[in-house]
Amino acid sequence: MSEKKLSVGFYGITGCAGCLLSFIFNEDELLDLVKLVDLKAFPFVKEVNPSDHFDYVFVEGLVASNEDLKVLKELRENSKFLVSLGACASTGCVPAYRHYTLKENYEHLLYKKIEALEDVSPTPLDMHVKVDYYIPGCPPSKEEIKAFIKKIVRGLQPKPNDNPVCVECRRNGNECLLEKGKPCLGPITVGGCNSVCINGGFECWGCRGPTTDMNLDLMVQILRSKGFEDKFIQDRLTTFAGLKLPMLEKIMKK
Repeated sequence: MSEKKLSVGFYGITGCAGCLLSFIFNEDELLDLVKLVDLKAFPFVKEVNPSDHFDYVFVEGLVASNEDLKVLKELRENSKFLVSLGACASTGCVPAYRHYTLKENYEHLLYKKIEALEDVSPTPLDMHVKVDYYIPGCPPSKEEIKAFIKKIVRGLQPKPNDNPVCVECRRNGNECLLEKGKPCLGPITVGGCNSVCINGGFECWGCRGPTTDMNLDLMVQILRSKGFEDKFIQDRLTTFAGLKLPMLEKIMKK
């Protein structure tokens, strides 16, 4: 008799659904997933019911409404392990940039008449419930998602990436963009993306969130030494992961 498969669900709350779409862009990816686990829910593919019970639930998006919060808490209650999938779920990403701009810039977009859609402060999952694992990125690599699933199927505990993007940049033979005078956040950003942006000639904007041992003070000093003004530095640092940098305001005053 075959061993029982892990029950797995994928859900999306407020977000662009890009993290989920990036994984199912190829039909073979989904078929491979079904072979490994009991896939009980996946938006666009299989009926989504947050009252189901799961071994693992992957949640994309961030909390931005009362309905989001209700669904997230229900998923947390009905799951053994909750995985934060993508930048919005893990750091708040671009939607959470609202914390750093004037209300008049976004007030016309808020829902006020329907209670379920009533606006709440846009925040990542771990500001509301316990998150067991993170798969960051905007969007996360499908290879990273598959590697995570293969580990849990084998009974292994996935370990977070402790290295910054710079490690992968060096491995890929890229020139350091900071040395070329460009505002790259690779030194303080969690790796695991294979330095995909820098490989393509773009700067790292920090979409995967900060490393646990980041030296934010030094990062600010380096950017200043390259001639970047404080407003530019603060805007760049808060675009994807501002809520994970609570000490930034104090550092910028030095």
